[in-house]
Amino acid sequence: MDVSGYTADDLRVFRTVLDQAVAEADTNMPIELMARRLFIAARNGERNKERLVAAVLGRGPAARMPPPLPGVSL
Repeated sequence: MDVSGYTADDLRVFRTVLDQAVAEADTNMPIELMARRLFIAARNGERNKERLVAAVLGRGPAARMPPPLPGVSL
């Protein structure tokens, strides 16, 4: 997963979001899926922590976006 283009602050926020999402997850959702959803939402400009957590958990509109095509780096 390509994280270039994100600041150290962005990455700290993303880690916090993933930690929160893992704690709130209703099921044993794979962390890889959570990370993919996070970076899809972030790639589209989302930086609000609550909306990012919702996207990671599949509760927000960003989570309903189709996954990237195989071989396309996030």
